[in-house]
Amino acid sequence: MKMKLKQFACLAGGALLAHGAQAQTSLPEIVVKDSTQPAAKYEVTEATSATKIVTPLRNVPQIVNVVPQALLRDQNALSLQDALQNVAGLSFSVGDGQRDQVAIRGFTAISDQFIDGMRDDAMYFRDLSNIERIEVLKGPASVLYGRGSAGGLVNRISKKPRATPLNELAASFGSAGQKRAEFDLGSGGENLQLRLNGALEDSDNFRQQYFLQRQALAPSVFFQLQPDTTLLLQADYLKDKRLADQGVPSYHGRPVDVPLDTYFGAANGRERAYVQSDVRSASVTLDHRFNEDLRWHSALRSYDFALNRNYTGIGDLKDGAVPTISIGQTRRLRDERGTYLQNELNQKWSWGDTRHQLLYGLELGRQDKSEQLWSRANIATYNLFAPVLATLAPLPDSLVASNDNRNRVDIAAVYLQDLVSFNPHWKVLGGLRYDQLQQDRDDRSKRNLDLQRTDRALAPRLGLIYQPDEQISWYAARSESFQPLADSFVFRANSDQLKPTETVNHEIGVKLDIAARASLTAAVFDMSQTNIQVADPLNKNFSLAVGKQRTRGLELNFSGELAPQWEVVAGYAYMDGKIVASTERTAAGTPFQGNRAALTPAHSLNFWLKRKFAGGYYLAAGGRAESARFASPDNLTVLPGYGVLNLGAGYQADKFDLTLSLKNLLNRKYFVAAHSGANDYNMPGDPRALTLTARYRF
Repeated sequence: MKMKLKQFACLAGGALLAHGAQAQTSLPEIVVKDSTQPAAKYEVTEATSATKIVTPLRNVPQIVNVVPQALLRDQNALSLQDALQNVAGLSFSVGDGQRDQVAIRGFTAISDQFIDGMRDDAMYFRDLSNIERIEVLKGPASVLYGRGSAGGLVNRISKKPRATPLNELAASFGSAGQKRAEFDLGSGGENLQLRLNGALEDSDNFRQQYFLQRQALAPSVFFQLQPDTTLLLQADYLKDKRLADQGVPSYHGRPVDVPLDTYFGAANGRERAYVQSDVRSASVTLDHRFNEDLRWHSALRSYDFALNRNYTGIGDLKDGAVPTISIGQTRRLRDERGTYLQNELNQKWSWGDTRHQLLYGLELGRQDKSEQLWSRANIATYNLFAPVLATLAPLPDSLVASNDNRNRVDIAAVYLQDLVSFNPHWKVLGGLRYDQLQQDRDDRSKRNLDLQRTDRALAPRLGLIYQPDEQISWYAARSESFQPLADSFVFRANSDQLKPTETVNHEIGVKLDIAARASLTAAVFDMSQTNIQVADPLNKNFSLAVGKQRTRGLELNFSGELAPQWEVVAGYAYMDGKIVASTERTAAGTPFQGNRAALTPAHSLNFWLKRKFAGGYYLAAGGRAESARFASPDNLTVLPGYGVLNLGAGYQADKFDLTLSLKNLLNRKYFVAAHSGANDYNMPGDPRALTLTARYRF
């Protein structure tokens, strides 16, 4: 008999609770281990994203970049993009002015967002008020997370209730018009702990017409049901409304040379060019320990996402004595809801001198997504170098939607992972996941292109680790990921007939712990993706899965203490990303084959150095640099390389913190992001800007 997902989740949760209530109380008390470091430290030695259990980074045969809360606070990082400036080998997409989006090692990570290890792929801007740290896993990760994660994934670790009292208020003010307040309140004892945090923001920035209005709220409750059973309830609400700003168009192969604040949209942007996201989620997490060697983890997460996006897009460019650009007007509505259930059993087992740490997993999920889109082209024409913005009327009610569809994705997966220790020097991390992913699309537009496809995929990972002593860890690894081609809102008529893309990563690296105070990681990698969908030269309405992209590179990372009172986070990545095979040609008639991958700088560098002084004071300096990147795979628009220098200073006491940050000290003009699939959406980086944050604990 078939059972709906929610019914199954409720029954599974009830069974787990009943089992926990009957558990013997003679077992030792569960210890919830916090894998974060003390607030004053930048070095993080453990993470969960690579293995789904707390694991020393030296035992992970992949690079995991961790951005801890201490670093986020010292830099006044208030957005995901701010936080990810501390990660090399990663570049930023403008995300259609509606979402956080990055490219990792040359591959787009548009849907590779996670929260506490569970999928969070709705397209919106995240808030950091409820985030303890951010972990970026480099390389394919389908072995634990399923579809996607070609270049890697971004996993946010949320703040949890704790037994020690916590009450904190914070306020941030920026020279460009930023105004933001945060709160973090908590209390509790051994068996019951509560936490409530959130943010209110009403900000401007350096761009014309820009505004941001945001409210975030995240309550959570922790129960110690039995000495060996815990229950965590979490909820999250976010409302984000801002200008739908996608930067500036391209002209003669570069972003057009106009003042940084120039906006190519509507004079009445608040009414006709805004994006509003409403996101709600709730999760239930149950942990039970049978004994020292056997633990159960069950997590159920549901979310609801609504998008109301009204925006202008760049149209035809006419060159001449007075170059002009036309704009179009679009309204896009999206509604999503989804539920995921993960059940995992963690077992420790020994056979002679060989020790195993096994993870058995079962994941079930369902997502329902709908989209409607109305648009009209050429509603206004602007002088490319001196646009006088037009006041736009609403789109007429008589306009017929060009996109009107409903999509359902059903997921069922099982996975197995084993970290094998043969002796103190040799370890193997292996894993395998089997996914069955069914997609149904009901196209309600006049095209009526209904699609249906079921994919069954295996995703393996194998890593060999050699540790000659407690400081050095050498590794070699191979991992794979897959991504169904029809798993998006935009595709051609035969997308449901094509196999998923497949990404394979080979990596060799070394991890070095320096005097228990710092960590150094170095790795070389070779990643390739096949079955990329390209247009059929003989029929533009159809696709061919003949595209191939490859990135080869080197990555270096350092975090921790250079010397007493000196802390640093630094990273460097070299990437050679190319389109190896493609039948398509660009708008200029040149082939895509041989081009560099979009948003893939050959060189990227980040660093942040902090010097602490007596009395709680500190000074810091850092920055980020990237060599030239192409805005899209056609390589017709280049974003010049850049480097920015940032400064920081602060005072930290038991009850009060004061943090001052100065971005772009030298006031360099640069472009921080582009579209990755088009050339006319290039976002300037922040000019010189000062931000002050005060925190008070009581």
